[in-house]
Amino acid sequence: MTGTELGHGFRLVEHASVGSTNDLARDLAERGEPEGLFVRADRQTSGRGRLGRSWESPPGNLHASLILRPARPPAEVATLSLVIALALAQAVERLSEGRVRPQLKWPNDVQVAGAKLAGILLEMGADGRGGCAWLVAGIGVNVAWAPGDAVPYRTTSLAAQGLQATPRQVLEGLAASMRPQLERWQAGGFAAARVDWLARAAGLGRPVELRQGEGPVSGILRDVDRSGALCLELASGELTRFSAGEVVLA
Repeated sequence: MTGTELGHGFRLVEHASVGSTNDLARDLAERGEPEGLFVRADRQTSGRGRLGRSWESPPGNLHASLILRPARPPAEVATLSLVIALALAQAVERLSEGRVRPQLKWPNDVQVAGAKLAGILLEMGADGRGGCAWLVAGIGVNVAWAPGDAVPYRTTSLAAQGLQATPRQVLEGLAASMRPQLERWQAGGFAAARVDWLARAAGLGRPVELRQGEGPVSGILRDVDRSGALCLELASGELTRFSAGEVVLA
């Protein structure tokens, strides 16, 4: 499957309705599809987010998944959620001509004024040698509408922010922003994008709660380091790094 040209080295296949664009992209990746293919659907019937959460996916919003084949260890590949979120924030700002300036919530959310606009879901396959054989980056953007009370946190949409756009226009803008970010990541990892990411970091310098398997941890969000790890200053004054979890802003 080659897809149609999307520009900036990406290809695109589109569907009216699928169960999950991530599942479809994963199947293609496992069958050897080269990197650079976006799978987009008007509607998903079995969309999902991080931690196995279901995700509402009726028409009007962007539901897309990108196949990549980064030849890096899984820990480094995981930082692509930060890089893709940064590219999406830049694309939204450019589409709105600077009227909307999204922020980034570690590790994979894009927000506007504290409300979730978009999320990134990474799924990867191992190559059997400790590396990554393929990566599928699921990208969900609230373009025309937001879930509202259907989720336990604040949400917003591009339409609510005064930006009228189609899902295809948002995807084209993302492709333009993502290409230089991916090239920078290939050359220098997340460290190369870190300053730009921190300039948009939500909650930096503020109290947050990190929810993880060992239980919640509270502290001041001080940094996201060169490896993409979250750095919290605990009540003891100790600066502690975390590589996984979900941040809840105070």
